Amino acid sequence: MTPKHFIIWTLPVLAGCLLFACKSDIESAEKAQPGKDGFVLRAGMPDASTRTALGAKNGSAYPVVWKQGDMVSVNGTLSNAVAAGDDGEKLVDFTFPSTPSGSVFKVLYPGTASENMIVLPATQTYVAGSFNPAAAASYGNAVENGGVYSVSLDNFCGIINFQLNGSATLKRIELDALGGEKLYGSFTMATNGSGFTGAFTGGTAGTLTYSFGDGLTLTGANTQVYIAVPAQTYSDQGMEARIYDANGTFMTLLFWTSGKTLGKNVVEFPAKTYAAKRTENIFEISGLTAENGGEPTATPPGITVGVYNIKMAENRTGTNSSYISMDRADVQAGLGSSIAGMAADIFGINEMGEDNMPGETHDIKAWAIAQGLSSSDYTWKMDYPNKVSRDGTILNYTYSAEMYYANVFAYNKNVIAVEDDGYVWLCNDDDDYWSSMKNAYEHSAGRHTAVYALCRHKVSGKRFWFIVTHFDTYYDNDDGDNLHNVKSFKIFAQHLKNDVEDLPIIAVGDFNFGPKEEDKTTDCPNYSELISYWTDAYDKVKADGNMTDYYKKYDGTQTGSQHSYYYPFITFTKNQPHRRLDHIATKNSASHTVTPISYKTIRRTYEAEDENTWCPSDHFPVVSYITFD
Repeated sequence: MTPKHFIIWTLPVLAGCLLFACKSDIESAEKAQPGKDGFVLRAGMPDASTRTALGAKNGSAYPVVWKQGDMVSVNGTLSNAVAAGDDGEKLVDFTFPSTPSGSVFKVLYPGTASENMIVLPATQTYVAGSFNPAAAASYGNAVENGGVYSVSLDNFCGIINFQLNGSATLKRIELDALGGEKLYGSFTMATNGSGFTGAFTGGTAGTLTYSFGDGLTLTGANTQVYIAVPAQTYSDQGMEARIYDANGTFMTLLFWTSGKTLGKNVVEFPAKTYAAKRTENIFEISGLTAENGGEPTATPPGITVGVYNIKMAENRTGTNSSYISMDRADVQAGLGSSIAGMAADIFGINEMGEDNMPGETHDIKAWAIAQGLSSSDYTWKMDYPNKVSRDGTILNYTYSAEMYYANVFAYNKNVIAVEDDGYVWLCNDDDDYWSSMKNAYEHSAGRHTAVYALCRHKVSGKRFWFIVTHFDTYYDNDDGDNLHNVKSFKIFAQHLKNDVEDLPIIAVGDFNFGPKEEDKTTDCPNYSELISYWTDAYDKVKADGNMTDYYKKYDGTQTGSQHSYYYPFITFTKNQPHRRLDHIATKNSASHTVTPISYKTIRRTYEAEDENTWCPSDHFPVVSYITFD
């Protein structure tokens, strides 16, 4: 859809009152003489109005006038304030208590003791029908003509105009430039021998807050909100405005996701009806289908979710005792290609070793990027303490029985925002599961963690928990530690839903068991325990009739190339449900559901020197498309 936005303010100036010196007005006015009145600076408006700041729009222009109390500065010398008699005038003579020093007169509004510093506040406040004067800065170079000093001021900011209606009471707007552009703080204006050049540096990257004070109650009519931000180029990551109501929930507006050079003017966006927990791209999505937060498209929005256990055994032997390791270029390319091939919006990685971290010998992130995964779109979350033993001893990430195998995740930041993240320990042999997870060193907590993230889907506004974990190995009908993992994982999920926030959960990982025992007919008790609480994406997709015949037949996710397993992966996974060890599971909340729509595995292989076909890991990546309903 073609972006819709309107440049509706024609003045080339933006200040607390949006200054502009009109030469014809200045020449027709009575000249103020230096020496008679002291130093005088004349600044005026093109169109008269009795309103302060922004006047009522006339055609495509907002008239702008001076208001009582306004002050400018010249080379750091403050003027006297605009008197009550000049409030609302288009043309004001600013007088000064002393003549500014220097031969080049640099003018700033609002007035400041600095010669070249513009300061924008981190918090702007609502002004009915206008903007916050503290954020409406301008600059210019004064000139002398016939004894009169005048200035043609330039806006430092442009104005974003949101038009909001509905029935909610608003508390604040949080505005972020997703490309890291500076929205407030101290900006230093560049100068040359003639004064200000218009370029600037400095400022602070962060969230700009727009406050409605005690609250602003919307009505059916549009409420105008004007937010001043620096006139500059904004990247194609765009901007995000989170509009909070009195209940603490918010609606999100996304805009400029194709990039934008903001001019020194007012950009007016189409009117929006406030609906909590909804996200709209205001250039691409039309009005709400329902005021209570209708979906932005005809079909439910969704995300692609993946999980991959990357660790391959360092000694793999076939009949000819061939040796294969991660040092091989084809293994590295295969691992990176498998990750990139998931094309997932968010994915978990199991069994990260210390040498798989960025910059290390086997940098899995670098391998994925080399095979096509975007280096700029994805954020990797890898900073969890998965290298501490249960007695507190610091260990390496080395794959061993004494290790808590490292779980990490990555997400496409254009699709998903992560609001919080962390980890807990899974329990092995203590019935007090939640206590064990919270106090890993005081209990026999096991070797594994569950890494979690509170996520928000940017397009739909839907929020959900994402968890990536790894269970102990399940051995031949021995429920042991693995079953304790399953039970403690359930307790952790219940904690998130009951004590933190009742949101849907998407959980991924190598659970180390399949739905069947090795006889392929007996149900695995650990799997039965799992699906008593969770929905397995594979089961859901199959039950809904959306599973392809290929994945029904080749349903294993263990590749067959582990250790002494010398089988082509097709043979190893064909009709082998007990080898479907890697899972994507979901849990609905009381008010929202997440539905697995599709399921597949990524099957990258290569031919080794022994002419056998191998997989880069002893597991396949698993991928599912999941909708928010």
